[in-house]
Amino acid sequence: MVSGLFYPDDRKEMRTRIRSFGLERGVGGRAAAIIAPHGAWDLSGSVAATAFSAASGRADEIRRVVILGNVHRPKEHGVFFSDSFYFETPLGRLPVDPELTESLASCSTLFEINDIPHLQEPSVEVLLPLVQFCFPDAAIVPILMGGAQPRLISALARALRIILDPFMGSTLLVISANVSVNDDEQKARLSAETCIQLLKDNRVGDFISGIYDGRISACGGPLIAALLESGLMADKTARLVTDPLLSARGEWGDTTFYAGIAFFP
Repeated sequence: MVSGLFYPDDRKEMRTRIRSFGLERGVGGRAAAIIAPHGAWDLSGSVAATAFSAASGRADEIRRVVILGNVHRPKEHGVFFSDSFYFETPLGRLPVDPELTESLASCSTLFEINDIPHLQEPSVEVLLPLVQFCFPDAAIVPILMGGAQPRLISALARALRIILDPFMGSTLLVISANVSVNDDEQKARLSAETCIQLLKDNRVGDFISGIYDGRISACGGPLIAALLESGLMADKTARLVTDPLLSARGEWGDTTFYAGIAFFP
């Protein structure tokens, strides 16, 4: 959907761009989960690549990448799984893991297997070429969430915990999120700094309450909340792997902050 807009639509150009970010397959950290931004590559591609580098040292062991993004259309509420056999980028096809998808989707009546939201949403798509480059042998489990209702967050957290816990040694969790967005630049910066600090301090309750009271304006914040509530990162340490924060002003005057965050053993 956003090939040629958010990232290159030519295979050779894409590989050149990825290498310009400093990514090397099999070289990097051993993060269990990462948070990477979903802006256009010209704005946040280097930040996203740095986040992936924090986990690329696990390339030989990763068999699946569970990648979670938010739905930007305000009327779309729910958690949506894909029934596609594969997703495609200029680098080729990424197979979807149907068994894990079905297992996760069966955990709640709030979940749907529905490809329509995936066809219209770039938050997962924009990171898929980085998944392909770093983890060429992995299948994907794409998940979209629309809305920030507590019951959706809790249901997703429970599903992640129940289904993924036995497979974390061969799984990478990727949250597609921009750490803040606000029409006031100073408020956007404060929100980004609050988001990052609460993650680094492992203050799960404060982070989740911050989503609801507005202190945290992360685009994708409810997905981060679900990851934290799942308990899968309880024994992990969150680190900011990109510094300083990058920001960009949108066409409507809002300011978005981008950061790469990784959860290490």
